[in-house]
Amino acid sequence: MSKIKYYKIRFILASPLAVGSGEDTNTDSDVILDSTGNPVIPATAFAGVIRHYLGIESNDRNEVFGYISGQEHCESKIRFYDAVSVSDSFVTVRDCVALENKVAKKSAKFDMEAVESGAEFITLIELRDYDDYDNHIREAIWALNNGYLRIGSKTSRGYGQIKITELKSAEFDLSDKNSKRKWLDFEPFDYYSDKCYENCDIDEDYRNKFTKIHLELKQNGAISIRSYTVKNPDDISSADYVQLSTKDDTPVIPGTSWAGAFRERFLQFSNDDNLTDKLFGFVDEKNKNQKKSGIYFSESRLNGGNWKVITRNSIDRFSAGTKDGALYTEKTYYNGKCGLDIFIADSDEISEYIKILSAVICDLNRGFLAVGGLSAVGRGLFSVEKAEINGRNITDALKAGNISEMAGDE
Repeated sequence: MSKIKYYKIRFILASPLAVGSGEDTNTDSDVILDSTGNPVIPATAFAGVIRHYLGIESNDRNEVFGYISGQEHCESKIRFYDAVSVSDSFVTVRDCVALENKVAKKSAKFDMEAVESGAEFITLIELRDYDDYDNHIREAIWALNNGYLRIGSKTSRGYGQIKITELKSAEFDLSDKNSKRKWLDFEPFDYYSDKCYENCDIDEDYRNKFTKIHLELKQNGAISIRSYTVKNPDDISSADYVQLSTKDDTPVIPGTSWAGAFRERFLQFSNDDNLTDKLFGFVDEKNKNQKKSGIYFSESRLNGGNWKVITRNSIDRFSAGTKDGALYTEKTYYNGKCGLDIFIADSDEISEYIKILSAVICDLNRGFLAVGGLSAVGRGLFSVEKAEINGRNITDALKAGNISEMAGDE
């Protein structure tokens, strides 16, 4: 080893983070906590996704990341370190269920813990003899910062997105005595010291691996994605059901809700189970087969609207009277705005994917596709105020319903 380099990365969670500990004390999947009760992101989470993401040849990747094959082995030139929490954080509980035609599948309900967005972490990446692969690590850092690469589980459904707030690097040439002396005095785990560090810019552009669709949406009415978890047991609410929201009462639409709505309509338009499974992924428990999703949805945060508490009851369709015990109160959110980012991994079918997704977005804009529950009574409807594909504005084509122009065929 003659050269060594450190990247110090400070980041905040741009969406909830689900890194399971393997424990199920509080939920079906609890997050990892350190000895002080603060969430921690293990180094293996970074190492795994970065190794998988980087587009370098297999042999080069093994030489850089190390390998074990029988009696042969090679030590990794890269060392990843746990990301430690450096701010207050809140562990929330998310309820999840698999749906089919807007109906919950049997035995498909589960809950999980997640670190809520806004929590701040610091981590280190250490490189040795890095001249041949430093640019690949910079690409991975760029991908992390721009949402193309995410950490933890359910990453294709809005979880694990980060935003880098500070990137610094420190380089040492151990063949030089002065540089080696600086390295010996260097304290890499003193996260609050900037000694030997210099600021780095994240100004490269590696987006050619993905197609990005950006939508700016306006609610047409209310949304109903219920949270069944009480954030504060001392806060007794009069509502039986509350719209899913963050700790600071910002209503959210999770990526799972977007993915479910888009997948159902994509299948209807394509009429092709194989094409749908190839894009959205699948799990075949019977045949023990599965495929990871090739489409990634962000979590949307609603703002600019109003909270309302509504009391409703169920009506008997024969007598037109109210059913006994069917009165309930719901706290929901009206007429807000939000953004939605969709990332599609590059593939041979990308043109076909974009064309069908363009049709799905048209349905969303015209109110034919709803998100969340109670869609039969007008909940979950949106109009698209702005739409882009890889930075190309397609809003006018969307309003005109010109799918070919949206997809770039004209």
